[in-house]
Amino acid sequence: MIDDIAAEAAGFVVRQVGGLAIDLTVEQIFSRHSARFFHGIGRRAVAVSTLGAKRIPSSLRIVPKGSRAKPRRSDWLALWIGVLVWIALFLSLGVGVSHFL
Repeated sequence: MIDDIAAEAAGFVVRQVGGLAIDLTVEQIFSRHSARFFHGIGRRAVAVSTLGAKRIPSSLRIVPKGSRAKPRRSDWLALWIGVLVWIALFLSLGVGVSHFL
């Protein structure tokens, strides 16, 4: 009985903390400066992987105050490719360096 209550409470806390971590991560990735950073990485990754045949145009444009930005599909593609490349880079560095520890 007591064990079940403790397990339920621990599970609730873990779900809440995990949800908060995911929310903060997504909020950070899609913030203004981080989004530009990952978009730039994605643009360059596409250009390098296609040997310059395909290029995603830069979206470093100023959006007037009071209006919303209208990202194109290529902007989202570059953002997600940039995030995935960054994750892959850190995973490969972690695996490669852990060999020496």
